[in-house]
Amino acid sequence: MNKLFVIGIDGAMPEYIFGEWLDKLPTIKKLINQGCYGELKSTIPPLSAVAWTAISTGKAPADFGFFEYIYRKNNSYNDLGIISATNIKSKTLWQIASEHNKKSIICLMPLTWPIKPFNGICVSGYMTPNTDVEFTYPKEIKNKIETIFNKQFRIISEFRNKSKEEIIKNVYENTEMHFKLMEYLLKNNDYDLFFGVIDESDSMNHNFLKYTDKEHSEYDENFQYKNVLKEYYQYIDKKLGELLNLLDKETKIIVLSDHGIIRMHNRVNLSDWLIKEGYLVLKNQITEKIKLKMNLVDWTETRAWAIGAFEGQIFVNLKNREPEGIVEEKDYDNLLNEIEEKLKKITGDRGEKLDTKVFKKKEFFKGEYEHLAPDMIIYFDNLQYGCNTSLIGNELLWSPQTAIGSDDAGHSQKGIFIMNKCEKTGDIGEVDILDIAPTILKNIGIESSNYMKGKVIS
Repeated sequence: MNKLFVIGIDGAMPEYIFGEWLDKLPTIKKLINQGCYGELKSTIPPLSAVAWTAISTGKAPADFGFFEYIYRKNNSYNDLGIISATNIKSKTLWQIASEHNKKSIICLMPLTWPIKPFNGICVSGYMTPNTDVEFTYPKEIKNKIETIFNKQFRIISEFRNKSKEEIIKNVYENTEMHFKLMEYLLKNNDYDLFFGVIDESDSMNHNFLKYTDKEHSEYDENFQYKNVLKEYYQYIDKKLGELLNLLDKETKIIVLSDHGIIRMHNRVNLSDWLIKEGYLVLKNQITEKIKLKMNLVDWTETRAWAIGAFEGQIFVNLKNREPEGIVEEKDYDNLLNEIEEKLKKITGDRGEKLDTKVFKKKEFFKGEYEHLAPDMIIYFDNLQYGCNTSLIGNELLWSPQTAIGSDDAGHSQKGIFIMNKCEKTGDIGEVDILDIAPTILKNIGIESSNYMKGKVIS
């Protein structure tokens, strides 16, 4: 079987990659001309850790077990955990490949820490706590990385509370390191599947879209940052071209993203709204802006609460499910219908009607672990308005801030997919994110029907 090389670009958006930037991205354009491409339909919700896990398992969130970066332990209000690879309740591509005596190199894939042994090499990606932990498999690879980068290797850069200049500097430094690492792994190891991810693109998207997108309500013509986003993707394209020069001509190539990016005009203060409408009840009245902590909530009176910063995830305080649940099972559907009806009446900060989408658990989240799903997910204005659920006491219904900061952009459900060798060429239309894993397995000689529901993209 031929080798398969896959590169992920976190948050790469079809509107620009397939549109006005394409002629400035010669490597990507060449791959498109050699094969097929299409918009990738991401997960609900289109969060990086959720979407990359769908790609790596071929399963939807209800089948691998989480919908956010945090999870509730035993339906607790206060006992919350941060997700890691231990939360993934399905086999990954490289585990399946290993069972078929195939060797994989997995480089900086989000949510791979702690690493589970398999036939191959892994450098864990986003959601790894730091580089003090064992972030490689085998662990000896860590020593080599520390030698190459003089112990300065970073998995991800922090962009919160940084100046634009610091963000640009850190992102380019990290991206250069990540491409250098991939080059080293490609040159020095055999493989059947290579899967690398460039994650810093998402940081750039969140911080510089308003200088690029003229339809953004906060569009800024600042000349200094006008081309920052485009130039960064040109840099990725150049570095990708250098990697592809290391491959033999028979190696098949896939380029994809986990989701896209979309302008965020503002955020709806969802927790404040739930308090105002009487669904979320606090023990004491607040008189200032504070972080919402679960010990502030009167659970004996609360019917619903929410988490989320891009999409909103609402949980019902259901009797016999939550520790102090008060909503009867017979009232569950009516309560969600009532909340949905009211949410869809919320306007934007300029009084405009919002194209708000609602996804209820019973309708959209079917799978082995559907019981872990939120009862409802909301996309305000189809994700052009984000959510603030962590900071309460805001004067208005809308504000850009959450407890950890603000963003110029959120995630869209439209990512990219490109494959350089396929039976049908050109635009193949929408590609479902669950089709990626079966396609990868097929191209390294493994039948996927025993593991996943998606179809092979040919």
